[in-house]
Amino acid sequence: MALPGDLLIAAGPGEWRAAWLEDGVAVELHVERGDARPAGSIHLGRVVRLAAGLDAALVDIGDERPGFLPVRVGAPDLNEGARVLVQVRREAQRGKGARLSTRIVPRNGQGDPARFAELAACRDPPTQLDPAPGFAAALALRLPGEPQRIIADDPAIVRELHAAFPAADLVHCPRDDWPVDLDAVIEAALAPSLSLARGGSLHIEEGRAAVLIDVDTGTPEAASAERAALAINLAAAAAIARQLRLRQLAGGIIIDFAALDGRRPRERVSQAMEAALAGDPAEPRILGWSRLGHLEIVRPRRLRPLSEAMLDPQSRRKNAITLAFEALRLLAREARARPAANWRLVVAPGVAAALRDPAAAALHALETRLGRRVAVDVASDRDAPPFDIAPV
Repeated sequence: MALPGDLLIAAGPGEWRAAWLEDGVAVELHVERGDARPAGSIHLGRVVRLAAGLDAALVDIGDERPGFLPVRVGAPDLNEGARVLVQVRREAQRGKGARLSTRIVPRNGQGDPARFAELAACRDPPTQLDPAPGFAAALALRLPGEPQRIIADDPAIVRELHAAFPAADLVHCPRDDWPVDLDAVIEAALAPSLSLARGGSLHIEEGRAAVLIDVDTGTPEAASAERAALAINLAAAAAIARQLRLRQLAGGIIIDFAALDGRRPRERVSQAMEAALAGDPAEPRILGWSRLGHLEIVRPRRLRPLSEAMLDPQSRRKNAITLAFEALRLLAREARARPAANWRLVVAPGVAAALRDPAAAALHALETRLGRRVAVDVASDRDAPPFDIAPV
């Protein structure tokens, strides 16, 4: 069961970045752009294709890709073009559509599923029936519990937050006064490597089939190499458990701990790993040690990984959409400090394309809020930074 937590929300045009805190420490990160249907949301969809070889139907729920609905093909009233009431069980991720179910479970286990059929009767698919569209409502479905306190950097979102979290204490607070540097936590959670407190480092590689984690001891300054390796492995176990939650990593996870010779050191590391995973609401399971000496873990897939929303899968650098929203967020911050100025964005071609499509509504919303148009120019220099903000 998740501990009671606080929620930090940095609201920018078209994007909210949030951190769930337990005991003052960030344990989960969320990026909300309204571009993915959250697990638990209920939709009226339309069957676009029956996949007999997969015993499934592909259902349009408004996502970029049709959702995957396991069914017995040939079931009554199921055919291409049919309306179907579904609930998202797993978000779309890694090039796959959301996993759907026709078994409707209302939020918090309360409410009558039949009422959604009544709502669907007067709607056209695809449409989201629950929750009502909005960043706060979508974020509420992704959190491990009800926040006790919400700290937001933008007073304009307080009303929406109150509707989604009526029991929470809402606080507007500038980011300079936050207990956590959210940008720094996100940057660290996107990095492929991180240093351990006792020396050594972790290297995390997200593949399509599994997540691979390597523990490197470095060159510890201890009298016993075996004792130093065990200490670093124990520290790595706690760090790995935290990174799995922060990065929303799931599926098969394979960990190559360093210099583990003998049964007793392995038992100590697996026990430390089990203890570190105990507070994870996803309830990951340790499968054991492989013949190659790797510790295998499985963590249920429910939410898309943080990297999928923010990084390019090939280069593992921030993708154009992430950079477009960063540019708009920083421009909004500059505009608050200089409200009378006009603004120009000079951006790389990929960022310009993102501002014309997935981030176009966010750019328009920012212009509306500023009461003036933001000029967007494409940088001619290929070595220029991804974006530059300048007053006009």
